[in-house]
Amino acid sequence: MAKLGKGSIETQGSFTNSDLMSQVVAYRKVVASNYNLIDPLDIEKKLSIPLLVSTKLDGELWFLLHDGEWKLVSPTGRVISGDIEILTEVKAAKLATDSIYAGELHVLGESRTRIADVTAALGASDKSKTENLAFKVFDVVTSAEVSAIGTSYSTRYEAISKLPNGKNFGFIQSVPTKSGGEISDIFTRDVEGLGLEGLVARADDGRTYKIKPTKELDAAILGFTERRDPDGSLLVRSILIGVIQDDGSWVPLTTTGNVGDAAFRKELYAQLHPLVRASSYRRTSESSGVMYQLVEPVVIAELKCMDLQLEDIRGRAIRNPRLVFDKSGWRVSGWTNSAAVHNAILIRLRSDKAATAEDIGWNQITRQLPIPELSEDIQLGTSEIIRRQVWTKEGAGKVDVRKLVLWKTNKESAGYPAFVVHWTDYSATRKSPLDREVRLAPNEAEANKIAEAMIVDNIKKGWSEVTK
Repeated sequence: MAKLGKGSIETQGSFTNSDLMSQVVAYRKVVASNYNLIDPLDIEKKLSIPLLVSTKLDGELWFLLHDGEWKLVSPTGRVISGDIEILTEVKAAKLATDSIYAGELHVLGESRTRIADVTAALGASDKSKTENLAFKVFDVVTSAEVSAIGTSYSTRYEAISKLPNGKNFGFIQSVPTKSGGEISDIFTRDVEGLGLEGLVARADDGRTYKIKPTKELDAAILGFTERRDPDGSLLVRSILIGVIQDDGSWVPLTTTGNVGDAAFRKELYAQLHPLVRASSYRRTSESSGVMYQLVEPVVIAELKCMDLQLEDIRGRAIRNPRLVFDKSGWRVSGWTNSAAVHNAILIRLRSDKAATAEDIGWNQITRQLPIPELSEDIQLGTSEIIRRQVWTKEGAGKVDVRKLVLWKTNKESAGYPAFVVHWTDYSATRKSPLDREVRLAPNEAEANKIAEAMIVDNIKKGWSEVTK
């Protein structure tokens, strides 16, 4: 337990009331899964429905609950308690002790404060100026009258609006809107005019919309997946993008299939395919199951994204592999704290930028988010083939081949799946001669189920298994 001014703050996992914590986790999982990111340009097209709209505070999600006394609890189980101004105001408000509130923990200021200010305040020990910390409620997780799962947001907001609104504790005020034009006016006034982080719009059916200015990012294309056009030509399906750290290592941030029209995808394929290099790092497309082909990181892209976040929907820190590229290709050298990049779109290629920390550096992320500097070196195990089967089918002067390979990666510590199932389908006379499918599995039993299903679907009459 560490000091937080005159109060205290405990480390992750310190909150031990499993019943209350399960309600916090369920709220985070259910409500966060209904968040929708909206581009400001799409406000009038997508948000012309009745909504309650509020400005977004740039802080951290915490929960106010009663466990012997009023406490603030983070989604990861950190606990703030004791003699701090927020909790003093909460006690004076005489709230029902069976209520749990969700809110934004932030730092007060005349202008917009940042999430990094919260991180600094929580780490300042007994020197923390807790009089500058505030907690503003935006939802009721549960109470005797309402709950986030089962009660409309307008009814929950009615309950929230009855809370006192003091300096350090209160609620985030919302205004009702019926048209996208009204929300556009609020966005222009508060976000563009005052520089606030964004808006949050909540519908009665549970959907929540976040409207934030888009962010720009310059990054290298680290890999790509391909698909075949109806005319038989190959083109890029999706790309893997990453940035370089000061030590020369790489962080793969995200993937995106928003890369342009078919003509551009063909041009991009022609540019990337000659750059394919060997890689012990494996990554598959979540949508298609196709393996990314890693490339020499020399093609730079300008991207637009909707949001950057430090945590996943369960409040866990985002972590990504740390990659090294050299003459032998790509390999994983460790693990690093990172950020989630949401809804990335490739805007254009940047031939005027190079693969340097100055042009596409990691600091593009850290100057926007307070990412803890935690990096771990790891030793990767050697992959082990568990199962390999090959079938052939002869006819019309050709031989078709289908192959199944199942292997254990022994690289789970680097974020790899435990098992990989790979299916290869080759037919010389087909427009797409070589088709591949990659499936991931958490254990050997599940991997074998996937393998058996592939065999049932693909090996029919006329196929002969090749024996050693």
